[in-house]
Amino acid sequence: MPQVSRLGSTLLSLALAGVITLAAYADVVLVAVAVVVAQVLVAAAPPLLTPAGAVIASPRFVPAVVAGVVASVLTLEPGLLAGADGTSADVVGATDTGMLAGVLPAVVAAVFIALLAQMLRKDGRAHLVQSVGYAVTLSVVAALAAGWIGTAQSLGDAEAVAVGAAGLAAGLVVWMLPVDRWLCLGLATIAGAGGGAVVAASVDSPTTVFFGVVVGAGAALFAILGQAVARVVARGNLQPSARWGFPGAMAVAFAAPVVYLGGQLVTVPGLR
Repeated sequence: MPQVSRLGSTLLSLALAGVITLAAYADVVLVAVAVVVAQVLVAAAPPLLTPAGAVIASPRFVPAVVAGVVASVLTLEPGLLAGADGTSADVVGATDTGMLAGVLPAVVAAVFIALLAQMLRKDGRAHLVQSVGYAVTLSVVAALAAGWIGTAQSLGDAEAVAVGAAGLAAGLVVWMLPVDRWLCLGLATIAGAGGGAVVAASVDSPTTVFFGVVVGAGAALFAILGQAVARVVARGNLQPSARWGFPGAMAVAFAAPVVYLGGQLVTVPGLR
């Protein structure tokens, strides 16, 4: 991929992470709005191509958007899963920090819609396995992006979001360096750890420098993985979104579960 392409996707990732961080300090509903934007960009992924360059038909946008929206709504309001009064209070109480409560229902809804979309195809349903697999994979990634919302609701609060966003940003910036990819990956992970540590040490929160190192490095590593996966998927595709919009959103979505986990572990001895 040309360098300008990596620059565009990185700038988008940084913009999304920055907006999510600012929203976390304002209102969790605003975090959800920013996350839904990232989920839509994931859903707008370019089509898969055969080795010969032909497009593989894969109805994927609607399933992925549904998965993202359902996961985001249930992360904001996990009580919606409680059902009738007294039927599942223990389950909801165990997941009231978000994310885990919404991912499974979101993926189930997406799989159902993806299969329904395949039934409605009138092109002979060529490449059926790849088509369904692609739609479901994008749906899972979109659903996992709701981890940013769960982080904002966790004990780590907005500060954990800021630490994760800093690690993501530092890692992706270093990842643009024109050096050996494995060396660059190591440097980017170190940069992510450093970015997370700086923010953790500077914000007024229960987080420590060690917390910032762990969460920042993890966010950087998975953000880079998200970009790399997106570039493999979009290889050979000439759509502009395939070169910057999709990889940029995938980086933010891939980092979300790591940051969410950090938000849950903020009170673990040694991390606080």
